[in-house]
Amino acid sequence: MRTKRLIASFCVLLMLAGCLSADSSNNQSDTHRPGIDYGYSAWLTPLISNDNSTPVTANVRVFDMNGDGYDEIFFTEPIAGQIGWRDSACLDGQQCYTFRSGLGAPVRVAVADLDNDNQNEVIVSDIGILHPSNEKFGRVLSLENNQTTVLYSGLGRTVCAEPGDLDGDGDLDLTLCEFGHDEGSVSWLEQNETGNWTRHILDPRPGSIHALPYDFDNDGDLDIVASISQLSEEIMLYRNNGTGHFTLESLFNSDDTHYGMSGLRIVDFDLDGDADIIFTNGDTMDGDIPSGIDPNELHGVAWLENDGIGSFTYHDLIRTWGAYDTAMNDIDNDGDIDIVIICLQMEGQFPVDTPRDQIIILEAKDGEWIEHSFQFEENYRILTVDIMNGQLVVGSHDPLNQGGTLYRLAHLQIEPWEP
Repeated sequence: MRTKRLIASFCVLLMLAGCLSADSSNNQSDTHRPGIDYGYSAWLTPLISNDNSTPVTANVRVFDMNGDGYDEIFFTEPIAGQIGWRDSACLDGQQCYTFRSGLGAPVRVAVADLDNDNQNEVIVSDIGILHPSNEKFGRVLSLENNQTTVLYSGLGRTVCAEPGDLDGDGDLDLTLCEFGHDEGSVSWLEQNETGNWTRHILDPRPGSIHALPYDFDNDGDLDIVASISQLSEEIMLYRNNGTGHFTLESLFNSDDTHYGMSGLRIVDFDLDGDADIIFTNGDTMDGDIPSGIDPNELHGVAWLENDGIGSFTYHDLIRTWGAYDTAMNDIDNDGDIDIVIICLQMEGQFPVDTPRDQIIILEAKDGEWIEHSFQFEENYRILTVDIMNGQLVVGSHDPLNQGGTLYRLAHLQIEPWEP
């Protein structure tokens, strides 16, 4: 598929407080450049007010936690040492949120019934220490009711733990990303009959950011796909033989150590009944980016097309500075999958006149992609996005205190633009 560029530029003034139930009709003030086909308008509505600190939301995820048909939004705030969540059935704004603090530096959550008691727990990846370090303060935690359980500790900076029965014995195990610094790994935690955990290292390289279980080759067991950054900059497949023994395959390997792997999604992208892989590269914090690099040529979004039995073909989608996360949503309600791309740009890394798009839509039309790029006067520093009941939910991430219009959690609304 080739990319057909139709640029839409917007300057949007946002409401500074409120919740999802607030009337957003008066929040929007668009200033358009004449002579451009706009296509869509976009604006943000806060879901929760900021506290006294700078928002540093590391991850937003949506789950039906209780199996009641209502999604719950989970978001992690590592500097505050807490996670928060809200049931989408709740309409009372601030009062709907539950917070759990004292969790070290949580960066990601997952949901599963690990102990088989018919009640889901919240699985927390605690990075332990935010700045680059080889110290072993990373942990995996389980939250159930008011109880916090340390499932595994003594890890290098831990950023991802995802549930799945990886050895076919009927209980849930966990994938594990030990990002670390110079030291780290991709591994998995095997749950035994007594509820204890044994760690199996699959790949002794640092920089793993996501490791997601899925049956990619349709053989009845769970494989693991992982994104590894640092100096590796690689998408790896760990293919399962069904009993928790894995063989390693490289699905994509960049020649650039500064490629900046940043995000990974599993989705049936071409709607052919199997699981494809979408990944982003947009991390500019590697520190080894050569001078003169154009981030709008280096960074971007690509996908790996699955043939149904676990062989993959690479396709580039778009190159754009700071590509960090994606969400698949039918924006125009025409029955296919459009892509929302979230981009994070940091000041001081590239010339100030470098073009930047914070949000991009790739709209699927007749076998092509039509690009709608959103430029804003303010920098919202959005790092993460997910979908709650068809609505896009995002969070701002500003650990360097570079400023902007920031939201701990917000609703990103995208609608066809009408003059």
